Amino acid sequence: MSAPYQLTPLAETRPGMVLSDVVRDGKGNVLLAQGIVLTESMLASLGRHGIDLLPILQAVPAPPPVDPAAIQARLDHLFRKHDRDDLADWATGILRRYVEDYRLQREVGA
Repeated sequence: MSAPYQLTPLAETRPGMVLSDVVRDGKGNVLLAQGIVLTESMLASLGRHGIDLLPILQAVPAPPPVDPAAIQARLDHLFRKHDRDDLADWATGILRRYVEDYRLQREVGA
C-alpha cells in the first residue's frame, strides 16, 4: 500500500469509497481488488465474510495553485548571478527556461 489510506470499520464505510489494497478473507482468498469503488452490495457481502475493517484510500489534497509572480521572484533569486540578456551564457538561459517551465507546469514539446 503506497497511497495514503485509513483502516475504516465496515459500519462506517460508504458506497463510493475506494479500496487502497486488496481485501482477503480468512483463508487468503481475494474478495475485492485494489482500487475497487465500493457498492452497497459489496459492503453487505463483506459483512457476510466476516470483514470488519477496510483499507480505504484517503483523498489527497490538491496542490496549491501556481503563483507565477512568486515563481519568477524565486527564479530571479536563484539565478541572481546570471544576466538574463547575456547571450554568451546560453547554458544558464536554457536551464532557467527548463526550471521555469517545470515550476509553472507548462507543457514542453517532445
